[in-house]
Amino acid sequence: MSIVNGLALTGGTPDLLSFYRDRAEIPSYATTAVAAATAQRLIVNFPQVDRLRPLVDITRAEVAAILYQSLVAAKQAPAVNSPYIVMV
Repeated sequence: MSIVNGLALTGGTPDLLSFYRDRAEIPSYATTAVAAATAQRLIVNFPQVDRLRPLVDITRAEVAAILYQSLVAAKQAPAVNSPYIVMV
């Protein structure tokens, strides 16, 4: 994920990816970034929180949600309560 690399976010282990039912579809080059994004609570999955859908194009709404969660992680915005934020 570009945002993880751009913000130099770290954390998470490949074990976190076991949460996603479609984890086998995550490209090997992206597993570290997806694990970090998961650990930082950047991932917002609608309608199924446990499906990442890594091979599907991202929507504007999903980009907005990830950007907002990035602001939350940087303590620049208040956290929101949503059942679609991946909290592993």
